[in-house]
Amino acid sequence: MAKKRTSQELFIVLTLPEKSLAPALQFQKKIAEKYNTYPDNNYPQLHITLNRIQEQSAPQAIEIIKDCLESVSQIQIRIDNFKCFQFKDNFLVLAVQETKSLAKIATQLNNKLRQAGISTIDNFSDWEFHITLISNFFAVNPIPEADLDDFCFILDGVAQPISTQAKSIEIWRPTLDPEQKVVAALKV
Repeated sequence: MAKKRTSQELFIVLTLPEKSLAPALQFQKKIAEKYNTYPDNNYPQLHITLNRIQEQSAPQAIEIIKDCLESVSQIQIRIDNFKCFQFKDNFLVLAVQETKSLAKIATQLNNKLRQAGISTIDNFSDWEFHITLISNFFAVNPIPEADLDDFCFILDGVAQPISTQAKSIEIWRPTLDPEQKVVAALKV
């Protein structure tokens, strides 16, 4: 008898040009190398999460994303500084400004996903746009909590100005495997 496959949560993300993120990527790489955090140097791709859905909702979400993209010509991204988020573990992130174009696409997308009953975000009004640089989520060798605390203490609020435009809106599975990760990619 075949096992029933359970649905997993997927992430709707904005991808950004690597060239624009060079300083952040260099920082991420140095930390990952120091702690030997990820297997085969397969680092998490830097991105901005816009929303979440269940796996079975992906086809409907793709149509909603296409519809939302018709109303934007570009999505401007501005990054201000490092910031620490504290949940179960610390996350060191880059704080992303809520530009008009980012707010417009994110709000429009959330409203349409909610109307369709497929967004899994309960509190979109509390959503903070960010790019995660350091976390232990995919870590094979997790960074010790005391070291994460130190990074947060030293870097929280330090300026890291970056200005760029989003490349695409993609739907991702929660994996580092590049062949398994991308469910759909729609160019901005």
